[in-house]
Amino acid sequence: MQSDSTTAARNAAPWRNGELITWLVTAGLVLLVSVTPRLDTSVPAALAAEGAALLPIIAIAAALAGALAATDLSNRILAALGPHPLRGIVIGSAAGAVTPVCGIAMIPLIAVLLRRGLPLPAVMAFWVSSPVTDPAMLAMTAGVLGMPFAVAKTASAFGIGLFAGAATRALPVGASGDRLLRAGVADGADCRASGRSGWVIFAREALGNARLIARWLALALVLEVLLQRYIPPEVIEATLGNGGDWLAVPLAAVVGAPVYLDGYAALPLARGLAELGMTTGAVMALLVAGAAVSLYAAVAVFSVVHLRVFALYIGLAVVGAIVAGYTVDAVGVPIPGQGGTG
Repeated sequence: MQSDSTTAARNAAPWRNGELITWLVTAGLVLLVSVTPRLDTSVPAALAAEGAALLPIIAIAAALAGALAATDLSNRILAALGPHPLRGIVIGSAAGAVTPVCGIAMIPLIAVLLRRGLPLPAVMAFWVSSPVTDPAMLAMTAGVLGMPFAVAKTASAFGIGLFAGAATRALPVGASGDRLLRAGVADGADCRASGRSGWVIFAREALGNARLIARWLALALVLEVLLQRYIPPEVIEATLGNGGDWLAVPLAAVVGAPVYLDGYAALPLARGLAELGMTTGAVMALLVAGAAVSLYAAVAVFSVVHLRVFALYIGLAVVGAIVAGYTVDAVGVPIPGQGGTG
């Protein structure tokens, strides 16, 4: 564990962990979208309103971080998962597939558990499966794309979680702990040897995570506005709507994922692409890879771990989505109205 003076030095120098740079980039992007292609003063106001609406998420996530650091809750989680790598992967995949929690809110939980020694495969399984679906998304997907597709999407979320966890365990990435975490994240407040009271530990961890989440969430919001402004849905339809051959699945995952928007907003777009002739597998690859590599999910992972782990996350999510796409095509999962049929 690093000394208090080292931790204080990091907290006192925002340049060290990129905090100030992140805020400067965010401010520059806000200015960019506010003046191009024309002056639009409503953009900062809209971003501020959307950010304010997300304040409860930041507060809850920060409080969770404090509670994990100041209590033995993280130790109980580690006791349940740590000694059993395969069980950790299965539980992480299942929890990710059914838990209605966004990636940003999970930053403190993952950071604390990695610091405490939770193996990366279980974390990766949760990270990859969590953004894909949840009970509310299952119901909405069933209404737009049919119940068979919605069930297949939930099964895909669990499956790619298992795949990501197993692949991470097989690769020489590193086990867990500070070596995987970014500077500033690894220097947590969960140090019992410091002699501080539980409330002091809670406050320090909660404040540090609130700052971490706020800066990355603000950047994700601005990037989302950029995508919506400069890459409208019509461009995606023109690129992906007529692909019916075997390349449609990887094309949807690789090209479609980076321009994926809000999960609920993506469903009507996916329905329109299916009606234009896109295969079920390509639609699945688009939704699965898009959710896992979406700005909010990717930013959450990037803000916590080193670049090599982030790159592994992106690669596993995209490959898993492609496998899921080919699988549903092989099984023959239908989408109502696909290709203009009833």
